[in-house]
Amino acid sequence: MARVHPVQQASAKVPERRSKLVAVFVGGTSGIGEATARNLAKTIESPTIYIIGRNESAAARVLQSLHTLNPRGSFEFIKSDVSLLRGVDEACRQIQKKEPFVDLLFMTPGHLATRKNDTVEGLDTNHVLRYYARMRFIHNLLPRLKAAESPARVVTILAAGKEGEIDESNFDLQVSFSFGTAATYGSTMNSLAVEYLASKHTSISFIHVFPGIVQTPLMRASFGTILGSVIGLLTRMTSISAQESGERNSIIATSVSYPPVAHVGTASIDGVAFAMASTGKVGGGSYLLNYDGKDVTNQRLMAHYREKGYPTKLWNHTLDIFQRVLGPDA
Repeated sequence: MARVHPVQQASAKVPERRSKLVAVFVGGTSGIGEATARNLAKTIESPTIYIIGRNESAAARVLQSLHTLNPRGSFEFIKSDVSLLRGVDEACRQIQKKEPFVDLLFMTPGHLATRKNDTVEGLDTNHVLRYYARMRFIHNLLPRLKAAESPARVVTILAAGKEGEIDESNFDLQVSFSFGTAATYGSTMNSLAVEYLASKHTSISFIHVFPGIVQTPLMRASFGTILGSVIGLLTRMTSISAQESGERNSIIATSVSYPPVAHVGTASIDGVAFAMASTGKVGGGSYLLNYDGKDVTNQRLMAHYREKGYPTKLWNHTLDIFQRVLGPDA
């Protein structure tokens, strides 16, 4: 008899916990987002899944796949250019009209940009996709996340554990930009933001994940067909399949191992321990995870930023950006 992969064993437990789930996938028309949506469609009895992206033809393929996997589910595509904060707001308005609550916000947008490219809103495109758009989705959908019957969860897939030195004068990357700088700022700002948000919204879990090297179209989309294919071949031995990534992320998105602050006293029905949060506290609501669900927090660096007040400074900066771009009522 073939040995069952541990990921498949854990994934099989999901229906025991959830028969329904309202999930919003930002960047779900390919890669990690698509794979995770597919896995949840298989493991949740009656899921409602929104896929947000720009590519209608890719979305049609994904929606057909989801319907085939689970005819009982409800699946919808919302077309939006989320590199613009106004596009984020419009996508959120459509969800807010239809859903009184959201259980899961799962975000993967972005690409490997080699140069700075500002949008009409005055922000670097990829920095918006990696940070500002994700935070705008959270900001807009907080009331729906708080209204969820079971503790809601926000998962941002980027580069947890890859944080580094950043300066508050360059949060928006308008003072200094390079490929490496953008990557470090995106990772660090996501980690600081999830820690801040978890401390303020204690009924929601906030998770930043490094997905590992996953076999997706990202390299070809970022570097072109030839170079992207070469990079893909060179990393194949150290990469995981999109399917495995989707299975692992589904567990991270649903496991009670990552509770919000307000639910840390609740006994685990999985028989597993609560995870260590970025604050160093068990079940602290904000989690920086590797692709396998293990903690990758750089405790010294996060403590350094905490001492400097960076979580609060960053969120105040983020709200200032929203007002600058969208107006005083943003």
